[in-house]
Amino acid sequence: MLKKADRTGCVSGNKVDKSEMFRFHTEGTGAPFIDEAPVVMDCTVDDIYETEGFESFICKIDSVYAEESVLNEAGKIDYSTLKPVLFEMPTYEYLRTGDVIGKCMNLDQ
Repeated sequence: MLKKADRTGCVSGNKVDKSEMFRFHTEGTGAPFIDEAPVVMDCTVDDIYETEGFESFICKIDSVYAEESVLNEAGKIDYSTLKPVLFEMPTYEYLRTGDVIGKCMNLDQ
């Protein structure tokens, strides 16, 4: 999905119809859910933080839809299986996450 997601993020919706880039359906709030995405979070924008040249959206997660293949025994998302991708600025690089590097409140022991 990364190649298509990169293309989607690099073109303006004012110039290109992005609705054909991914197969999707709607749920919850009516937002499009990408069919091939293993996890989709349906969110509502609570606030917008504006800086020069960028807008950052502060969102509330309304619901989460996940394929069983990325869930653990407790029914929670297993990030070591999912290995989500992050986009990092200013290097414009994609980073794969998912490795556990420590347990919170146990690093000094």
